Amino acid sequence: MRMPLFRSAGFSLLELVVTLAIIGILSGLATHSWGTWVNQSRQRAILEHYHSLFAFARWSAASLRKTVTVCPLSATGQCVDDWQRPVSIFVDEDKDRRPDNGEILSQSGIELAPFSLNSRTGGRGYFRFNDEGMSSGAMGSLVLCPTNTSEGTMSYMPVNMAGRFRVEKDNDRDGRIRLSWGGLISC
Repeated sequence: MRMPLFRSAGFSLLELVVTLAIIGILSGLATHSWGTWVNQSRQRAILEHYHSLFAFARWSAASLRKTVTVCPLSATGQCVDDWQRPVSIFVDEDKDRRPDNGEILSQSGIELAPFSLNSRTGGRGYFRFNDEGMSSGAMGSLVLCPTNTSEGTMSYMPVNMAGRFRVEKDNDRDGRIRLSWGGLISC
């Protein structure tokens, strides 16, 4: 007479190894997707932050009926072309790139990592709005660049003569944005 064979409950070593391999692959994919999603959200937050900042500056100029400047300030309170610093909005009637009477209407900083922000203002490093809320002097733009192309795409943020701020993105992720008039923007 044969004895019945009893099978122990649980996983064999082979089943356990295959299961752990599948879990490892799936967690690797999920981690990459999560990181991409976090960087895209970060980029959106930065773009919305600067859109709000420029809208406030334009509104301030038009409602106060005064010249308003937007720029990062140095330790001595003068505009500098370093957009990694906090950005200040202030009345600048004498156009000396310093807050009149030392009064700042708004100062705002946002963590840019994993991006960097560069201005295209011809070395001026500031934006100015006249008493009607329009750009005063030359136009300019900002370029948001990922520090690593796997962490996001670049964005181009021009301010037009009417003082309007807009955003164009590098949708094909080639590190360049071709403008409607043929100009090429890159990080």
